Amino acid sequence: MPHRPAEAEHIRHCPRCAATSLSWHSTKNFHCNACGFTLFLNVAAAVGVIIECRGKILFGVRRNNPGKGMLDLPGGFVDPEETAEECAGREVLEETGIKIPAGSYFMSLPNSYLYRDITYSTLDLVLTVRLDEFPAMQAADDLIELLWVDRDEVDPEQIAFPSLREAVRSYLLQPAVPLL
Repeated sequence: MPHRPAEAEHIRHCPRCAATSLSWHSTKNFHCNACGFTLFLNVAAAVGVIIECRGKILFGVRRNNPGKGMLDLPGGFVDPEETAEECAGREVLEETGIKIPAGSYFMSLPNSYLYRDITYSTLDLVLTVRLDEFPAMQAADDLIELLWVDRDEVDPEQIAFPSLREAVRSYLLQPAVPLL
């Protein structure tokens, strides 16, 4: 029988009956032997947006942990009943004040997100947006600063999350769009 996965170490009681008689049938779910409840540990969906304008990529500096003080792409967790595209628009607006056009799907990568001593498994969906002009913007929400960084000067090691580091690396391998 599988053991409790490391990311579920905090789960000690059944959410339905509070019993401690949990059996882990896989790393993705457990069963309560007292009441028969099964809980599935599904990944959380998150969106990051690579915004490029005139050869520069927009990054935010994270206000909080995880990754406090490191670079991040504008984005965040998908809300219930929300599409990835809707999340991208909402999160970018909340964090930067920029209303972006519809983005294009780029890639997805798994990630782990440590929040208040609990590790969440996420699937980070990365979208891309190209802008012709630099918009008015202001850091807000989870970001304390916004930076336009030249494509040639991006240091992926300064990006807070491994999934977004990999996405930015992959994005930078694509040819730059010529300036108009």
